[in-house]
This record gives sequence, C-alpha cells and structure tokens, in this order.
Amino acid sequence: MSEIQVVLYDLGYLSILLLMGVFLRKNIKGIQNLYIPASLLGGFCGLILGPQVLGSVSPVCFPVTSTIGKWSGVLVNIVLGVSFFGTKPSGKFGRTALSAVTVGGIAHQMQVVCGLICAMVLMTVYTDLPIAFGLTPVFGFHGGHGTANSAGAALEQAGWVDGSTVCNTMATAGLLSGIIIGMIIINIGVRRGYAKLVSKPAAVPQSVKEGIVPENERTSIGKGVTYSDALDPLALQLAFIGVILIMAKELSAGLIALHPILKNVPMFACAMICGAVLNFIMKKLGLSHYIDRPTINRIAGVALDFLVCSAIATLSVKVFAAYLVPMLVTIVVVILANLFANFYFGWKLFDDDWFERTLGSYGLESGVLATGLMLLRVVDPKFETTGQESAAASAALCYPWSLPYIMFMPALAMSGASPMLLLGISVALLVVFLVVARVFFWHSDRKFSDILSGTSTAPVQNPEALGELSK
Repeated sequence: MSEIQVVLYDLGYLSILLLMGVFLRKNIKGIQNLYIPASLLGGFCGLILGPQVLGSVSPVCFPVTSTIGKWSGVLVNIVLGVSFFGTKPSGKFGRTALSAVTVGGIAHQMQVVCGLICAMVLMTVYTDLPIAFGLTPVFGFHGGHGTANSAGAALEQAGWVDGSTVCNTMATAGLLSGIIIGMIIINIGVRRGYAKLVSKPAAVPQSVKEGIVPENERTSIGKGVTYSDALDPLALQLAFIGVILIMAKELSAGLIALHPILKNVPMFACAMICGAVLNFIMKKLGLSHYIDRPTINRIAGVALDFLVCSAIATLSVKVFAAYLVPMLVTIVVVILANLFANFYFGWKLFDDDWFERTLGSYGLESGVLATGLMLLRVVDPKFETTGQESAAASAALCYPWSLPYIMFMPALAMSGASPMLLLGISVALLVVFLVVARVFFWHSDRKFSDILSGTSTAPVQNPEALGELSK
C-alpha cells in the first residue's frame, strides 16, 4: 500500500470516529450535559473499540492503525503554526485586559509550581518518574489538547516516550474538571447572587448541548478571497498554510545546521515563528488582505479535531496504567490550585463582573478558551458583561510566558537540569505576577472567606438572586 493510500485510509477511519462522536453528543443526554467535544468522544471510541481494548479480547476490532498515532504530531504544526497568521493587534490593553492577563499568569505559574512540587515528591517513591512529569499539568490544563500534543511530541523527542500519553491525559482531566466543577460553581454562585445578569443558571439551548446548529441559525465559516474559477478560496488559505510548513521545515534544518543542539527546537515552534514572519512580510508588502482569518481559524479547528481524535484513540493503555497513581495525585492537586488561583485572585483583582470574568478565566485555565466561554454563556447568555473580553484577552496575551514553557522546558527538563532550577524559575515568575497583582489591581477590602461562606459584605452583583438560595 502506498503512503498516500495509507493517509487516505487513516483519514477515513478518523472520520468515522468523529462521526461516532457527533452521534453520541447528539443522542446521549449525559454527554450533552458535560459538553464533551465530539473529537474527544470519537477518540475514546477508537481507544475502546481499537486493538488495545476490544482487540485484546476479540479478533475483530476497529482498525486504529499505527500510522494514525503520527497524525497528532503533524497536525499540531498546523494548529500552532497559524497562531499569529492573519491576526491584527486589537489595541485593547486596558485595566480589564491586563488584570485578566495577571490572573491568567498566576494560574499558569501555580499549575507549573504545583506540578513540579508533586513530581519532586513522587520521585522519591517512583524513582523512574522524570521531573518533566511536573510540567505536564500546565501543558494539559492551561494549553488543552493542542498544546498537550505539541509538548508531548517535544518530550518524546527529548527522550521521554511516554510524555505524549501523560500530557493528553492531563488535558482530558483539565477539560472535564473545568466543565463539571465549573457548572457546580455556577449553580452555587448564582444562588448566592454573584452573577450580574441572571437569578438562576440560564437554560442552555438544546441545540448547543447537542452540538448541531439549527438550519435557520447557521452562518458562514469564512469569506472567499478568490473566485472559484481562478482558485478555490479554501485552497488559497491552505496554500498559505503550506508555505508556513515549508518555511518551518527549512528553518528547522537551518537551526540544526548552525548547531546540533538546536535539533531540540520542536517543529511546531518553527511553524509558529514562520507564521508570524509570513504575516509580517505580507503586511509590509500590502498583501495581508488576501488572508481570511476566519477561514484560517476553521482550518486550524479541523486540524485540532482530527488531532484530538487521533491522539486519544492511540493513547497507550499500558502507559496510562503505569502512571495512574502519580497522575491522579497530581491532577487533584492541580485542580485545587487552579480553583484557588482563579477564584481567589479573580475576586481580589477584578473590578466589575468578577464572577463572570472568573468563570471565563477558570474555564480557560482548564483547557481552552471555548471552555471558558461555554461556562460564561450559562451566566451571561448574550455576552453582555466584560467576561468575554476578559477571557479573550487572557488567551491572546499569555504567549510571552506560556510559549517558552512549551518550546524550551521539555528539552531542558529532559537534559538533566536540576529540578530546583526549574522550580526556581517558575516560582520567580509567579512572584512577579503576584507583585503586579498586589501593586496594580488589589482590592484589600474584599475578604475571600466571605465569598466561601456566602456572607460577603461586599455588594453582590445581583441582590435579587439571593432569594433563589432558599428555593
């Protein structure tokens, strides 16, 4: 079988798994209430029905081939390579955005610090556990499956072959905890009057739960830049992405030629740099109007869905079992740290709409921006508060500290660097964020204990909703 045939057949198998995920999301109420993405469901179908689980007891199973496991490592270059391609500076760097970025930075660093501390403690019992294990929570919780796959690939390249499975498990735990715990907090917070616009959790439309947009509400996913008789509009945007990938390939080869140690710079990092460079060049040449960012986003979304499905379907069950206890311990600690970082500092730093903004931040720091917006939709159905702006700003402006962890920390951690060095760097950056929070955004008159007990003396955002607490 030729290589192109293998790719086409793999595409077909992954497509079937994605359709299985769509079917499950559409028809099973429990799954709808958890808002689990179809790509994740499809991946679990592939894992359960594939050779690792069903295949271990049956001669017939779903053909999850070995080549499907390679898809995530390739597709992540597309997902991250277009991060800056076609984007335009918003210019909105006011107090709302900067305070959101500060809370996001604190949450990011607390995930790193808690992860590293857990790893250092667990290494005394599990002597084969690498210190890089302590970085996997932030790759999964803060970054979601896209970052988890890119960091996992970097860890594998640096010598930890189990890194990808652990990262993807962390990402799945982050996503599920963000949704489930987030919904619990929403019900408690709304009944205590902390939501600004609603007196009870808003009824999310059934179509949103099912994941299928009604026909009369469907919108275009992008705009055509070219006429189809000249070049299909989608082909044009794909061509730009192809150029970015080729530039990344040449950049990677050039770095290795400069010094062999630069082979540790992952391909996705080269793709991100090249995407930003190509965006800059096209802007300077007056060609940026040929880029349709909504279409680029959809291409990246397609790549991410196939990436997640392929990564979950090929998770190593043996590796999962081997790291089960360390992962469970670390996940519990990081979930608690994530809750504290977002809700304590959100309460202390955010001026207005603190509950809505904190929910968006918590969802974002538990996976992706979509999780934060999903939680926000329940208490702010029309996005009338500053919650959406706050979460979007945090997601867009986190790169200066999150990217170095993805690009360089896996290789540094696997190179034999001292665990105390990694922890020291992370604690120092956490202290910087804490100082910024204290100096510029701190509300010293707010007591977090009052929020926990429901006896806050600070003005609640929706006093009328207090009556719901007794119902």
